[in-house]
Amino acid sequence: MRITYILFLFTIISFAQSKNEFEIYNEFEQKAMLQFKDKEYEKALLNFQNAINLKPTENVTIYFYAVAAALNIGELEKAKELIIASIHKTNASKSYFLNFEEFNNFRDQSMFAEIEKDYEKHISIFYKELEHPKIYREIDSLIKIDQKVRKSASDRYKIMQIDSSNIKRLIEITKQYGWQSKGWLILWHQRGTYGQDNYVWNFFKPYINEQIQKGKIKKSFWTMFEEEQSIIKNKEQIYGLYFNYFDQYPIKDIEYVDKRRTENGLTPLWYMEKVYGVKLPTNYIKL
Repeated sequence: MRITYILFLFTIISFAQSKNEFEIYNEFEQKAMLQFKDKEYEKALLNFQNAINLKPTENVTIYFYAVAAALNIGELEKAKELIIASIHKTNASKSYFLNFEEFNNFRDQSMFAEIEKDYEKHISIFYKELEHPKIYREIDSLIKIDQKVRKSASDRYKIMQIDSSNIKRLIEITKQYGWQSKGWLILWHQRGTYGQDNYVWNFFKPYINEQIQKGKIKKSFWTMFEEEQSIIKNKEQIYGLYFNYFDQYPIKDIEYVDKRRTENGLTPLWYMEKVYGVKLPTNYIKL
């Protein structure tokens, strides 16, 4: 076990000479997902585990696919360990746990009932391990206010008031505690002025860019903002993020779309087709 861990660290150090942690994490994740789709479950589990070891709080979906890989090769104890770890490290929602399709063929295993019964206990461990649980809960409360005002047929002025209040508080929180990933939705609701000279973007643009450079935030952070802006201004996509609107919003210079995607930390479109069943544009050619 110790030898395996040393080899893992050596691999990470070698990679890290030219790539940051997120780039290495993405490579493990993408390789694992392709192996999972090819039913190479042992290989997939290894690479999912490599990704998890590198960034254990990053992505609940990677945990769940790792669980599914373990289940498919009969590694039941490993599967249980990974599910519990996913709750402790990522706050995996109970509804996601109950509805993740790749678990459906294995739900007769007793561990699923056991984990469901103790779910709140596991969630409490997640909060105990947070560095700033009050801030995490405050971001949750800001998001609830954000969603409530949008679902209650409020007028546009009221929505703008809430968005303004939320973004000001998010800036204060970020200055004191660093970027909170769940704050993305609050920032997203400022997308109408993305890149403009105002207090929101004068703070967040340089701040997020610095975190990207340090490898603390994914390189793909701004791609959705750029895509939205391109659709509004030019009626075309840059990265092909709006999968169901390729006809309405065609991809600009589609022969270079995979190059743009990979340069900005996204997977190629052919990967999205294989792994997630995305229907590709008719003029897309895999290079």
